[in-house]
Amino acid sequence: MLNGINLEGLQEYTDLIGKEEQEAYSSYGITAQWQGGVNTKITTHNQKVGSNVVQKDFSFEIGEPNELLGDNSRPTPQDYLLGGLAGCMMVGFVAGASSKGIKLNEVKLHITGNLDLRGFLNVNPQSPVGFDTIEFSFNVDGDGTQEQYNEIISNVRQFSPNYRTITDKVNMKLRS
Repeated sequence: MLNGINLEGLQEYTDLIGKEEQEAYSSYGITAQWQGGVNTKITTHNQKVGSNVVQKDFSFEIGEPNELLGDNSRPTPQDYLLGGLAGCMMVGFVAGASSKGIKLNEVKLHITGNLDLRGFLNVNPQSPVGFDTIEFSFNVDGDGTQEQYNEIISNVRQFSPNYRTITDKVNMKLRS
């Protein structure tokens, strides 16, 4: 165990999914319920990890700031998007450092992006609808070298599911 990561358990699971393909798939889902105005309640579905069902009973609320018709009492959809990206990248970074035997004291990941609200509000059809650029930086205090951290960040960029979901094309399908 290093940095709170069970390296033996990770290796066992990696070995398992290398041998049994059906155990390698994880399924996710949520239900969004409108709460009035610009507020939404999200409830997670149970997660399937291989042949195991992970019971989930989590919920969170999404809103908007006053300027976008909300009351600024809940994080925005973009806060959750960037937070989900950060959480996934952080897991990859800490697991990667741990697998290299690097002891971490502190890791901070800063992610920023700007939206042109003219696109979202259909004021200017030439304005992008969504983040044009997302920037991130890791600040790490540990016994590794910057070269090692850079290599881990490179692996995070290659193997983080949320990073790749944002940077790669994803098929979005409307179910009827």
